[in-house]
Amino acid sequence: MAGRPPRWVSHTAWHDPGTFHRPPPGERCILNSTRPGERPDIESSRNAGAPFVVAGDWHGDQGWAIAAIQSAARAGAGTILHVGDFGLDWPGAKRGRYEAKLNKYLLDLGLTLIVSGGNHDNWDTLEELPVEADGMATFRSNIRVLPRGGRTKVEALVVGALGGAFSVDYQHRREGKDWWRHEEPTPEDAQKLIAGGPVDVLITHDAPAGVPLKGDFELTPEIRSRAEQTRVLLREVVDTLAPSHVFCGHWHQRRIHELAHPDGRNTRIDVLNKENSREGNAVLVWPSEAPLRIEPLSIRGS
Repeated sequence: MAGRPPRWVSHTAWHDPGTFHRPPPGERCILNSTRPGERPDIESSRNAGAPFVVAGDWHGDQGWAIAAIQSAARAGAGTILHVGDFGLDWPGAKRGRYEAKLNKYLLDLGLTLIVSGGNHDNWDTLEELPVEADGMATFRSNIRVLPRGGRTKVEALVVGALGGAFSVDYQHRREGKDWWRHEEPTPEDAQKLIAGGPVDVLITHDAPAGVPLKGDFELTPEIRSRAEQTRVLLREVVDTLAPSHVFCGHWHQRRIHELAHPDGRNTRIDVLNKENSREGNAVLVWPSEAPLRIEPLSIRGS
């Protein structure tokens, strides 16, 4: 790979560290609950018929993330599912401030944000968080994490996760600072998800193989082959589970593609754009029988 590509180009996230609001350990918040130790039920605590939101990459952009949260609240959503490259627990002098600020907005507006990690999230932190009875971990009171190979229920829909992706620019990064060795999903993660049975919605970071996408720069054959491994693994999972819907990001473009399975079922793949795409970064999803009603969420600040 000759030279360093422009920042935040398509295919995978090329990261200029200066663009992140670097957040550290911050305080762990205690969940609001109806009784001590009891977690609010994501299903029963929402208005019947209300949509939830699925959002693409935010890359630690605090202003954009706040605008997205506000827009979700205005649309009546109670839950935001995030496909990764949220910018979770990014090391640096301001570590923790980003999540603390977003958590305050989420609390004030009554929303829960569920993050499935991307290749630009801190996997050292993600993998240490204890998973609770609902299948998720807690990073802040209103910021939950859905682990790789895990599943939970959102508005009566079974949602599975297989997050992470390969960073094509890993050679320009520093391990534990802006790159994590465990950034990609493994066959073991995939088998864990498959063993749990069918899911209605699958959240991934990369897109399954077979989804046509456009890259903005050339990769060496070796790097291209390495990056494709995750996409092939995801396709194997999608072919096995045949979820009605897959939501992903990573490629910094908005795409909708349908994959057909031999048994006649279809999977709709929604690739979401990154921050600053007002109509392409997030969608509203109405829980129902498949196929789900999906519409763009127009992101505007307060």
